[in-house]
Amino acid sequence: MQKLSTENKVNSLALGITKYQLFCVLAASLPSISYGWNLVVTNLPGDIIIKCLAGQKHNINGLPSCIPSTDTVWGAAVGSYALGALIGAISCTWFSNRYGRRFVLIYSNFIGIAATVLMALPVNIAMVVVGRVIAGIAQGAANGTFSSYTVEIASPRARNSLACMTQMAVSIGIMLALVVSLGMLKPPLWRVLFSLTSFFCLLSVILLHFCVESPKWLAMQSKSDKAQIALQRLRQGADVTDEFKQVIEATQRGTGLDANYTASVADVVLGKTPENLRHQLLVAVMIMFFQQASGISAVSFYSTTLFNTISTPTGKVDVSKPTFSQILSAVLILVATVVNIIAVVVANYLGRRTLMLTSHALMAIFSVFISVGSVLSIPSLAITGVFLYFSVFFFGPGPLPWVVPNEMTPTYAISAVMALNNSVGYLGIFVVGLIFSPIVSVMHGYTFLLFAGLNALAFVFFFFFLPETKDRLVTDMVKTHSVGIHSVLHPKYKVKAYVNRNNSQTSSTALECESADNFDLAKC
Repeated sequence: MQKLSTENKVNSLALGITKYQLFCVLAASLPSISYGWNLVVTNLPGDIIIKCLAGQKHNINGLPSCIPSTDTVWGAAVGSYALGALIGAISCTWFSNRYGRRFVLIYSNFIGIAATVLMALPVNIAMVVVGRVIAGIAQGAANGTFSSYTVEIASPRARNSLACMTQMAVSIGIMLALVVSLGMLKPPLWRVLFSLTSFFCLLSVILLHFCVESPKWLAMQSKSDKAQIALQRLRQGADVTDEFKQVIEATQRGTGLDANYTASVADVVLGKTPENLRHQLLVAVMIMFFQQASGISAVSFYSTTLFNTISTPTGKVDVSKPTFSQILSAVLILVATVVNIIAVVVANYLGRRTLMLTSHALMAIFSVFISVGSVLSIPSLAITGVFLYFSVFFFGPGPLPWVVPNEMTPTYAISAVMALNNSVGYLGIFVVGLIFSPIVSVMHGYTFLLFAGLNALAFVFFFFFLPETKDRLVTDMVKTHSVGIHSVLHPKYKVKAYVNRNNSQTSSTALECESADNFDLAKC
Protein backbone atom coordinates (compact mmCIF):
# COMPACT_ATOMS: atom_id res chain seq x y z
CA MET A 1 0.00 0.00 0.00
CA GLN A 2 2.82 2.39 0.82
CA LYS A 3 4.48 1.69 -2.53
CA LEU A 4 1.25 2.36 -4.41
CA SER A 5 0.75 5.58 -2.49
CA THR A 6 4.28 6.71 -3.38
CA GLU A 7 3.80 5.87 -7.04
CA ASN A 8 0.69 8.03 -7.17
CA LYS A 9 2.51 11.05 -5.81
CA VAL A 10 4.03 13.73 -8.01
CA ASN A 11 7.81 13.54 -8.19
CA SER A 12 9.08 16.59 -6.28
CA LEU A 13 11.66 17.25 -9.01
CA ALA A 14 8.74 18.21 -11.25
CA LEU A 15 6.94 20.19 -8.55
CA GLY A 16 6.38 23.93 -8.81
CA ILE A 17 5.89 26.46 -6.02
CA THR A 18 4.05 25.17 -2.96
CA LYS A 19 2.33 27.37 -0.38
CA TYR A 20 4.78 26.52 2.38
CA GLN A 21 7.81 27.14 0.14
CA LEU A 22 6.40 30.54 -0.70
CA PHE A 23 5.69 31.33 2.96
CA CYS A 24 9.27 30.52 3.98
CA VAL A 25 10.74 32.54 1.14
CA LEU A 26 8.55 35.56 1.97
CA ALA A 27 9.44 35.35 5.67
CA ALA A 28 13.14 35.12 4.84
CA SER A 29 12.87 38.01 2.36
CA LEU A 30 12.06 40.63 5.01
CA PRO A 31 15.73 41.31 5.94
CA SER A 32 16.40 41.85 2.22
CA ILE A 33 13.53 44.35 2.15
CA SER A 34 15.32 46.08 5.05
CA TYR A 35 18.50 45.98 2.99
CA GLY A 36 16.80 47.74 0.07
CA TRP A 37 15.21 50.26 2.41
CA ASN A 38 18.50 51.29 4.03
CA LEU A 39 20.25 51.31 0.66
CA VAL A 40 18.30 54.38 -0.52
CA VAL A 41 16.58 55.80 2.57
CA THR A 42 19.17 58.61 2.63
CA ASN A 43 18.44 59.53 -1.01
CA LEU A 44 15.61 62.07 -0.69
CA PRO A 45 16.24 63.63 2.77
CA GLY A 46 20.01 63.90 2.20
CA ASP A 47 20.17 67.61 1.32
CA ILE A 48 17.68 68.50 4.06
CA ILE A 49 19.87 66.75 6.64
CA ILE A 50 23.30 68.08 5.64
CA LYS A 51 22.33 71.49 4.21
CA CYS A 52 19.59 72.40 6.71
CA LEU A 53 17.19 73.28 3.86
CA ALA A 54 14.21 73.14 6.24
CA GLY A 55 15.59 76.12 8.19
CA GLN A 56 18.33 77.06 10.59
CA LYS A 57 19.64 74.25 12.76
CA HIS A 58 17.77 73.91 16.06
CA ASN A 59 17.04 71.23 18.65
CA ILE A 60 13.89 69.11 18.81
CA ASN A 61 13.63 67.33 22.16
CA GLY A 62 17.38 67.61 22.46
CA LEU A 63 18.11 66.30 18.97
CA PRO A 64 19.37 68.59 16.17
CA SER A 65 16.99 69.20 13.26
CA CYS A 66 19.84 68.73 10.79
CA ILE A 67 23.48 67.61 10.73
CA PRO A 68 25.57 70.01 8.61
CA SER A 69 28.16 68.25 6.47
CA THR A 70 29.80 68.32 3.05
CA ASP A 71 28.68 66.30 0.05
CA THR A 72 31.86 64.22 0.21
CA VAL A 73 31.43 63.32 3.88
CA TRP A 74 27.75 62.56 3.31
CA GLY A 75 28.71 60.38 0.36
CA ALA A 76 31.05 58.44 2.65
CA ALA A 77 28.24 58.10 5.21
CA VAL A 78 25.89 56.81 2.52
CA GLY A 79 28.50 54.38 1.21
CA SER A 80 29.45 53.14 4.69
CA TYR A 81 26.32 51.00 4.61
CA ALA A 82 27.84 48.98 1.80
CA LEU A 83 31.08 48.54 3.77
CA GLY A 84 29.05 47.13 6.65
CA ALA A 85 27.26 44.83 4.23
CA LEU A 86 30.65 43.68 2.96
CA ILE A 87 31.68 42.73 6.50
CA GLY A 88 28.35 40.97 7.01
CA ALA A 89 28.65 39.01 3.77
CA ILE A 90 32.09 37.68 4.65
CA SER A 91 31.42 36.96 8.32
CA CYS A 92 28.08 35.24 7.75
CA THR A 93 29.73 32.36 5.89
CA TRP A 94 31.09 30.78 9.05
CA PHE A 95 27.89 31.35 11.03
CA SER A 96 25.70 30.09 8.17
CA ASN A 97 27.74 26.91 7.79
CA ARG A 98 28.06 26.36 11.54
CA TYR A 99 24.58 27.24 12.80
CA GLY A 100 22.39 27.19 9.70
CA ARG A 101 20.81 29.56 7.19
CA ARG A 102 17.72 30.11 9.34
CA PHE A 103 19.86 31.01 12.37
CA VAL A 104 21.62 33.83 10.47
CA LEU A 105 18.34 35.10 9.01
CA ILE A 106 16.72 35.30 12.45
CA TYR A 107 19.52 36.71 14.59
CA SER A 108 20.78 39.26 12.06
CA ASN A 109 17.48 41.05 12.65
CA PHE A 110 18.42 41.82 16.26
CA ILE A 111 21.59 43.55 15.07
CA GLY A 112 19.48 45.46 12.55
CA ILE A 113 17.13 46.67 15.29
CA ALA A 114 20.08 47.93 17.34
CA ALA A 115 21.34 49.83 14.29
CA THR A 116 18.03 51.68 13.88
CA VAL A 117 18.50 53.26 17.32
CA LEU A 118 21.74 54.92 16.19
CA MET A 119 20.24 55.90 12.83
CA ALA A 120 17.18 57.47 14.44
CA LEU A 121 19.03 59.40 17.17
CA PRO A 122 22.22 60.81 15.61
CA VAL A 123 23.60 64.10 16.87
CA ASN A 124 26.58 64.10 14.50
CA ILE A 125 27.65 62.51 11.23
CA ALA A 126 29.77 59.90 13.05
CA MET A 127 26.65 58.36 14.60
CA VAL A 128 25.07 58.15 11.15
CA VAL A 129 28.14 56.33 9.83
CA VAL A 130 28.28 53.87 12.75
CA GLY A 131 24.54 53.20 12.50
CA ARG A 132 24.72 52.53 8.77
CA VAL A 133 27.77 50.28 9.16
CA ILE A 134 26.01 48.16 11.82
CA ALA A 135 22.83 48.04 9.73
CA GLY A 136 24.94 46.99 6.75
CA ILE A 137 26.55 44.16 8.72
CA ALA A 138 23.15 42.83 9.76
CA GLN A 139 21.42 43.11 6.41
CA GLY A 140 24.48 42.16 4.36
CA ALA A 141 24.69 38.89 6.28
CA ALA A 142 20.97 38.24 5.92
CA ASN A 143 20.77 39.24 2.26
CA GLY A 144 23.58 36.89 1.25
CA THR A 145 22.13 34.06 3.31
CA PHE A 146 18.65 34.63 1.89
CA SER A 147 19.75 33.85 -1.67
CA SER A 148 21.30 30.53 -0.57
CA TYR A 149 18.31 29.65 1.63
CA THR A 150 15.85 30.33 -1.19
CA VAL A 151 17.68 28.21 -3.74
CA GLU A 152 18.18 25.40 -1.22
CA ILE A 153 14.53 25.13 -0.13
CA ALA A 154 12.96 25.68 -3.58
CA SER A 155 12.07 22.71 -5.75
CA PRO A 156 14.09 22.62 -9.00
CA ARG A 157 11.22 24.02 -11.06
CA ALA A 158 10.21 26.60 -8.45
CA ARG A 159 13.77 27.92 -8.50
CA ASN A 160 13.03 29.72 -11.78
CA SER A 161 10.68 32.11 -9.98
CA LEU A 162 11.68 32.01 -6.31
CA ALA A 163 15.37 32.51 -7.01
CA CYS A 164 14.51 35.99 -8.31
CA MET A 165 13.07 36.95 -4.92
CA THR A 166 16.35 38.40 -3.62
CA GLN A 167 16.30 41.23 -6.12
CA MET A 168 12.53 41.63 -5.82
CA ALA A 169 12.76 41.96 -2.03
CA VAL A 170 15.54 44.55 -2.37
CA SER A 171 13.47 46.43 -4.97
CA ILE A 172 10.41 46.43 -2.71
CA GLY A 173 12.52 47.85 0.09
CA ILE A 174 13.85 50.57 -2.23
CA MET A 175 10.34 51.39 -3.46
CA LEU A 176 8.89 51.61 0.05
CA ALA A 177 11.75 53.80 1.27
CA LEU A 178 11.40 56.30 -1.57
CA VAL A 179 7.60 56.44 -1.46
CA VAL A 180 7.44 56.82 2.33
CA SER A 181 10.27 59.37 2.17
CA LEU A 182 8.11 61.73 0.12
CA GLY A 183 6.05 62.54 3.20
CA MET A 184 8.82 62.40 5.81
CA LEU A 185 11.52 64.79 4.62
CA LYS A 186 11.24 67.58 7.21
CA PRO A 187 12.72 67.25 10.70
CA PRO A 188 12.14 65.39 12.91
CA LEU A 189 10.32 62.99 10.54
CA TRP A 190 13.52 61.94 8.76
CA ARG A 191 14.58 60.34 12.05
CA VAL A 192 11.36 58.32 12.14
CA LEU A 193 11.99 57.37 8.52
CA PHE A 194 15.42 55.93 9.41
CA SER A 195 13.92 53.84 12.23
CA LEU A 196 11.04 52.23 10.31
CA THR A 197 13.18 49.37 9.03
CA SER A 198 12.94 47.84 12.52
CA PHE A 199 9.36 46.84 11.63
CA PHE A 200 10.62 44.44 8.96
CA CYS A 201 13.19 43.05 11.38
CA LEU A 202 10.61 42.26 14.08
CA LEU A 203 8.16 40.72 11.62
CA SER A 204 10.91 38.56 10.16
CA VAL A 205 11.90 37.20 13.59
CA ILE A 206 8.29 36.16 14.25
CA LEU A 207 7.62 34.55 10.87
CA LEU A 208 10.93 32.70 10.54
CA HIS A 209 10.14 30.69 13.68
CA PHE A 210 7.50 28.90 11.59
CA CYS A 211 9.94 28.03 8.80
CA VAL A 212 12.15 24.96 8.39
CA GLU A 213 15.91 24.94 8.09
CA SER A 214 17.46 24.30 4.67
CA PRO A 215 17.34 20.54 3.94
CA LYS A 216 20.73 20.78 2.20
CA TRP A 217 22.32 22.37 5.26
CA LEU A 218 20.79 19.71 7.50
CA ALA A 219 22.19 17.01 5.21
CA MET A 220 25.62 18.67 5.38
CA GLN A 221 25.41 18.33 9.18
CA SER A 222 24.68 14.59 8.87
CA LYS A 223 21.10 15.18 10.01
CA SER A 224 19.54 13.14 7.23
CA ASP A 225 16.31 12.38 9.06
CA LYS A 226 15.64 16.05 9.80
CA ALA A 227 16.63 16.96 6.24
CA GLN A 228 14.08 14.54 4.79
CA ILE A 229 11.36 15.80 7.14
CA ALA A 230 12.09 19.40 6.19
CA LEU A 231 12.14 18.54 2.48
CA GLN A 232 8.86 16.65 2.73
CA ARG A 233 7.22 19.58 4.50
CA LEU A 234 8.43 21.96 1.79
CA ARG A 235 7.10 19.69 -0.96
CA GLN A 236 3.62 19.19 0.59
CA GLY A 237 2.72 15.58 -0.20
CA ALA A 238 4.97 15.00 -3.22
CA ASP A 239 7.34 12.05 -3.51
CA VAL A 240 10.75 13.38 -2.41
CA THR A 241 12.67 10.12 -2.90
CA ASP A 242 14.61 11.18 -5.99
CA GLU A 243 15.17 14.74 -4.84
CA PHE A 244 16.33 13.67 -1.38
CA LYS A 245 18.81 11.31 -3.01
CA GLN A 246 20.16 14.26 -5.00
CA VAL A 247 20.40 16.37 -1.84
CA ILE A 248 22.51 13.72 -0.14
CA GLU A 249 24.70 13.22 -3.21
CA ALA A 250 25.16 16.97 -3.65
CA THR A 251 26.48 17.35 -0.11
CA GLN A 252 28.94 14.47 -0.37
CA ARG A 253 29.80 14.11 -4.04
CA GLY A 254 33.42 14.45 -4.95
CA THR A 255 34.68 15.77 -1.66
CA GLY A 256 36.45 12.64 -0.54
CA LEU A 257 35.55 13.85 2.93
CA ASP A 258 32.60 13.52 5.24
CA ALA A 259 29.29 15.29 4.76
CA ASN A 260 30.28 18.01 7.23
CA TYR A 261 32.97 19.42 4.92
CA THR A 262 32.42 23.05 3.92
CA ALA A 263 34.87 25.11 1.91
CA SER A 264 36.13 28.37 3.38
CA VAL A 265 36.59 31.56 1.40
CA ALA A 266 40.34 30.92 1.47
CA ASP A 267 39.84 27.37 0.12
CA VAL A 268 37.87 28.71 -2.85
CA VAL A 269 40.22 31.60 -3.61
CA LEU A 270 43.36 29.46 -3.35
CA GLY A 271 41.85 26.57 -5.31
CA LYS A 272 42.04 24.11 -2.41
CA THR A 273 38.56 22.65 -2.95
CA PRO A 274 38.13 18.97 -3.93
CA GLU A 275 36.83 20.06 -7.33
CA ASN A 276 38.16 22.75 -9.64
CA LEU A 277 35.80 25.66 -9.02
CA ARG A 278 37.75 28.35 -10.87
CA HIS A 279 35.04 28.82 -13.46
CA GLN A 280 32.28 29.03 -10.85
CA LEU A 281 34.31 31.62 -8.93
CA LEU A 282 34.98 33.65 -12.08
CA VAL A 283 31.29 33.70 -13.01
CA ALA A 284 30.16 34.51 -9.46
CA VAL A 285 32.58 37.42 -9.08
CA MET A 286 32.17 38.89 -12.57
CA ILE A 287 28.38 38.63 -12.67
CA MET A 288 28.21 40.76 -9.52
CA PHE A 289 31.00 43.05 -10.69
CA PHE A 290 29.12 43.86 -13.88
CA GLN A 291 25.90 44.39 -11.92
CA GLN A 292 27.58 47.32 -10.19
CA ALA A 293 29.68 48.38 -13.19
CA SER A 294 26.44 48.71 -15.18
CA GLY A 295 25.78 51.91 -13.21
CA ILE A 296 22.65 50.78 -11.41
CA SER A 297 23.83 51.94 -7.98
CA ALA A 298 24.43 55.40 -9.41
CA VAL A 299 20.74 55.58 -10.33
CA SER A 300 19.61 54.06 -7.01
CA PHE A 301 21.74 56.34 -4.83
CA TYR A 302 21.48 59.52 -6.82
CA SER A 303 18.30 59.31 -8.87
CA THR A 304 17.16 62.67 -7.51
CA THR A 305 20.50 64.30 -8.35
CA LEU A 306 20.47 62.63 -11.75
CA PHE A 307 17.01 63.94 -12.59
CA ASN A 308 18.07 67.39 -11.39
CA THR A 309 21.00 67.38 -13.83
CA ILE A 310 18.63 66.33 -16.62
CA SER A 311 16.02 68.95 -15.81
CA THR A 312 17.35 71.72 -13.55
CA PRO A 313 14.58 73.14 -11.32
CA THR A 314 13.89 76.85 -11.58
CA GLY A 315 12.63 79.23 -8.91
CA LYS A 316 12.63 78.77 -5.18
CA VAL A 317 12.30 75.19 -3.98
CA ASP A 318 9.73 74.50 -1.25
CA VAL A 319 11.34 71.81 0.93
CA SER A 320 7.97 71.09 2.54
CA LYS A 321 6.83 69.55 -0.74
CA PRO A 322 8.47 66.88 -2.89
CA THR A 323 10.29 68.27 -5.94
CA PHE A 324 9.68 67.06 -9.48
CA SER A 325 12.93 65.09 -9.34
CA GLN A 326 11.99 63.44 -6.05
CA ILE A 327 8.61 62.42 -7.44
CA LEU A 328 10.31 61.04 -10.56
CA SER A 329 12.63 58.99 -8.33
CA ALA A 330 9.65 57.46 -6.51
CA VAL A 331 7.80 56.76 -9.78
CA LEU A 332 10.98 55.15 -11.15
CA ILE A 333 11.03 52.66 -8.30
CA LEU A 334 7.29 51.98 -8.62
CA VAL A 335 7.78 51.15 -12.30
CA ALA A 336 10.77 48.99 -11.46
CA THR A 337 8.75 47.02 -8.90
CA VAL A 338 6.07 46.26 -11.48
CA VAL A 339 8.76 45.26 -13.97
CA ASN A 340 10.27 43.02 -11.31
CA ILE A 341 7.04 41.05 -11.08
CA ILE A 342 6.95 40.70 -14.87
CA ALA A 343 10.58 39.56 -14.79
CA VAL A 344 9.69 36.73 -12.39
CA VAL A 345 7.17 35.44 -14.93
CA VAL A 346 9.60 35.84 -17.83
CA ALA A 347 12.25 33.90 -15.88
CA ASN A 348 10.09 30.78 -16.27
CA TYR A 349 10.46 30.91 -20.04
CA LEU A 350 13.79 32.49 -20.92
CA GLY A 351 17.19 31.21 -19.87
CA ARG A 352 19.61 32.95 -17.55
CA ARG A 353 22.16 33.40 -20.34
CA THR A 354 19.59 34.90 -22.72
CA LEU A 355 18.35 37.35 -20.09
CA MET A 356 21.86 38.47 -19.12
CA LEU A 357 23.01 39.05 -22.69
CA THR A 358 19.84 40.85 -23.72
CA SER A 359 19.70 43.02 -20.59
CA HIS A 360 23.29 44.23 -20.78
CA ALA A 361 22.97 44.95 -24.51
CA LEU A 362 19.84 47.04 -23.95
CA MET A 363 21.33 48.80 -20.91
CA ALA A 364 24.28 49.86 -23.08
CA ILE A 365 21.87 51.31 -25.65
CA PHE A 366 19.72 53.09 -23.07
CA SER A 367 22.83 54.50 -21.36
CA VAL A 368 23.60 56.21 -24.67
CA PHE A 369 20.04 57.60 -24.68
CA ILE A 370 20.63 59.11 -21.22
CA SER A 371 23.89 60.75 -22.27
CA VAL A 372 22.55 62.06 -25.59
CA GLY A 373 19.46 63.46 -23.90
CA SER A 374 21.57 65.12 -21.20
CA VAL A 375 24.20 66.58 -23.55
CA LEU A 376 21.68 67.86 -26.12
CA SER A 377 19.28 69.09 -23.42
CA ILE A 378 16.44 66.76 -24.42
CA PRO A 379 14.97 65.90 -20.98
CA SER A 380 12.28 63.62 -22.42
CA LEU A 381 14.90 61.41 -24.12
CA ALA A 382 17.15 61.29 -21.05
CA ILE A 383 14.31 60.55 -18.61
CA THR A 384 12.91 57.87 -20.93
CA GLY A 385 16.39 56.37 -21.14
CA VAL A 386 16.63 56.24 -17.33
CA PHE A 387 13.28 54.48 -17.01
CA LEU A 388 14.06 51.95 -19.76
CA TYR A 389 17.58 51.36 -18.44
CA PHE A 390 16.33 50.80 -14.90
CA SER A 391 13.52 48.49 -16.03
CA VAL A 392 15.71 46.26 -18.22
CA PHE A 393 18.11 45.80 -15.30
CA PHE A 394 15.54 43.74 -13.41
CA PHE A 395 15.34 41.06 -16.09
CA GLY A 396 18.98 40.00 -15.89
CA PRO A 397 21.69 41.85 -13.92
CA GLY A 398 19.25 42.52 -11.07
CA PRO A 399 18.21 39.05 -9.86
CA LEU A 400 20.62 36.67 -11.60
CA PRO A 401 23.87 37.44 -9.71
CA TRP A 402 22.23 35.77 -6.70
CA VAL A 403 20.80 32.91 -8.77
CA VAL A 404 23.41 31.67 -11.23
CA PRO A 405 26.25 30.91 -8.75
CA ASN A 406 23.84 28.85 -6.63
CA GLU A 407 22.85 26.83 -9.69
CA MET A 408 26.37 25.76 -10.68
CA THR A 409 28.29 25.44 -7.39
CA PRO A 410 28.47 22.36 -5.12
CA THR A 411 26.74 22.67 -1.76
CA TYR A 412 29.94 22.49 0.25
CA ALA A 413 31.29 25.63 -1.46
CA ILE A 414 28.18 27.74 -2.06
CA SER A 415 28.45 29.80 1.13
CA ALA A 416 32.05 30.79 0.39
CA VAL A 417 31.36 31.54 -3.28
CA MET A 418 28.31 33.64 -2.45
CA ALA A 419 30.27 35.50 0.25
CA LEU A 420 32.80 36.50 -2.41
CA ASN A 421 29.98 37.31 -4.83
CA ASN A 422 28.22 39.57 -2.34
CA SER A 423 31.48 41.17 -1.24
CA VAL A 424 32.15 42.34 -4.78
CA GLY A 425 28.63 43.76 -4.94
CA TYR A 426 28.86 45.65 -1.66
CA LEU A 427 32.33 46.99 -2.48
CA GLY A 428 30.96 48.18 -5.82
CA ILE A 429 28.04 49.93 -4.11
CA PHE A 430 30.45 51.73 -1.76
CA VAL A 431 32.76 52.83 -4.58
CA VAL A 432 29.90 54.05 -6.77
CA GLY A 433 28.29 55.87 -3.85
CA LEU A 434 31.58 57.60 -3.13
CA ILE A 435 32.75 58.55 -6.63
CA PHE A 436 29.59 59.04 -8.70
CA SER A 437 29.08 62.68 -7.73
CA PRO A 438 32.71 63.63 -8.54
CA ILE A 439 32.45 61.77 -11.87
CA VAL A 440 29.28 63.66 -12.78
CA SER A 441 30.93 66.97 -11.89
CA VAL A 442 33.72 66.16 -14.37
CA MET A 443 31.92 64.28 -17.17
CA HIS A 444 28.49 65.90 -16.82
CA GLY A 445 26.11 64.50 -19.45
CA TYR A 446 28.71 62.11 -20.82
CA THR A 447 28.81 60.08 -17.59
CA PHE A 448 26.54 57.30 -18.84
CA LEU A 449 28.70 56.73 -21.91
CA LEU A 450 31.13 55.16 -19.43
CA PHE A 451 28.39 52.80 -18.26
CA ALA A 452 27.42 52.07 -21.88
CA GLY A 453 30.95 50.81 -22.50
CA LEU A 454 30.95 48.69 -19.34
CA ASN A 455 27.62 47.09 -20.27
CA ALA A 456 28.97 46.28 -23.72
CA LEU A 457 32.01 44.68 -22.07
CA ALA A 458 29.66 42.65 -19.85
CA PHE A 459 27.87 41.35 -22.96
CA VAL A 460 31.17 40.11 -24.41
CA PHE A 461 32.23 38.43 -21.17
CA PHE A 462 28.95 36.59 -20.64
CA PHE A 463 28.82 35.51 -24.27
CA PHE A 464 32.00 33.50 -23.77
CA PHE A 465 31.89 32.45 -20.11
CA LEU A 466 28.30 32.31 -18.80
CA PRO A 467 26.67 28.86 -19.12
CA GLU A 468 22.94 28.29 -19.14
CA THR A 469 21.86 27.14 -15.67
CA LYS A 470 18.06 27.33 -15.91
CA ASP A 471 16.33 23.96 -15.44
CA ARG A 472 19.69 22.24 -14.96
CA LEU A 473 20.47 20.05 -11.97
CA VAL A 474 23.25 21.47 -9.82
CA THR A 475 25.11 18.17 -9.82
CA ASP A 476 25.11 18.15 -13.64
CA MET A 477 26.45 21.71 -13.73
CA VAL A 478 29.19 20.85 -11.24
CA LYS A 479 30.23 17.74 -13.21
CA THR A 480 30.43 19.68 -16.44
CA HIS A 481 31.96 22.99 -15.40
CA SER A 482 34.37 22.04 -12.61
CA VAL A 483 37.29 21.90 -15.05
CA GLY A 484 38.87 25.32 -14.70
CA ILE A 485 38.11 28.47 -16.71
CA HIS A 486 36.76 27.71 -20.19
CA SER A 487 34.59 29.09 -22.98
CA VAL A 488 31.07 27.74 -22.66
CA LEU A 489 30.61 27.89 -26.45
CA HIS A 490 32.26 24.48 -26.83
CA PRO A 491 29.64 21.71 -27.25
CA LYS A 492 31.10 19.59 -24.44
CA TYR A 493 30.05 22.23 -21.92
CA LYS A 494 26.37 22.09 -22.79
CA VAL A 495 24.09 20.63 -20.10
CA LYS A 496 20.60 19.51 -21.06
CA ALA A 497 17.57 20.66 -19.09
CA TYR A 498 15.90 18.09 -16.86
CA VAL A 499 12.34 19.36 -17.39
CA ASN A 500 10.27 18.15 -20.31
CA ARG A 501 7.91 21.08 -20.72
CA ASN A 502 5.56 19.19 -23.05
CA ASN A 503 4.09 17.33 -20.11
CA SER A 504 5.63 19.27 -17.20
CA GLN A 505 7.22 16.07 -15.89
CA THR A 506 10.83 15.46 -15.02
CA SER A 507 12.56 13.64 -17.83
CA SER A 508 13.23 10.02 -16.93
CA THR A 509 16.48 10.22 -18.90
CA ALA A 510 17.57 13.16 -16.78
CA LEU A 511 16.85 11.22 -13.59
CA GLU A 512 18.79 8.25 -14.91
CA CYS A 513 21.70 10.52 -15.82
CA GLU A 514 21.60 12.19 -12.45
CA SER A 515 21.74 8.90 -10.59
CA ALA A 516 24.34 7.33 -12.87
CA ASP A 517 27.88 6.95 -11.62
CA ASN A 518 29.35 7.69 -15.06
CA PHE A 519 28.05 10.89 -16.63
CA ASP A 520 27.28 10.39 -20.34
CA LEU A 521 27.05 13.86 -21.93
CA ALA A 522 25.81 12.51 -25.27
CA LYS A 523 22.88 10.86 -23.52
CA CYS A 524 22.27 13.50 -20.84
